[in-house]
Amino acid sequence: MSMNIFFRAFTQPEIEAMMNDNHLIDQWVLEENKYSLNTDVETAWDVLAAILDGVGFWIGVEVDNALFNGCNLISAAEVQTTAAKLAEWTHEQVMEGLRGLSDDADLYHFEVFQDDDEYLLEQFDCLQSFYKEAAEKGLGALSYAA
Repeated sequence: MSMNIFFRAFTQPEIEAMMNDNHLIDQWVLEENKYSLNTDVETAWDVLAAILDGVGFWIGVEVDNALFNGCNLISAAEVQTTAAKLAEWTHEQVMEGLRGLSDDADLYHFEVFQDDDEYLLEQFDCLQSFYKEAAEKGLGALSYAA
């Protein structure tokens, strides 16, 4: 079974409501699909996080008692900042980062992306596009692993 990282965009008032009442998280993500945008970076999350020095991952407020393995609630301001940082990255820089990782790197599904760098770029594009669109719409976000 593989683990993916999922991203869901919500309005800032919705992010604040979920911060104040963590029970809304499961309800709005799993039951009502209340989010405005969504994507996932499939199994590329660990390799991308290593290449991007964490940009787009592990930000915001961590909530342990929600969804499957907890989640992070990311404010609209953090989405704006993250979108700007991700916009600075090119495919060439991502590939350079991949080549710069040690062959012994203990990263989730690393061997897949050593053999299929196009797949890694597709997942990078998903991440970059999600943050760009969420930022343009003034949305916050939620990320979780499952």
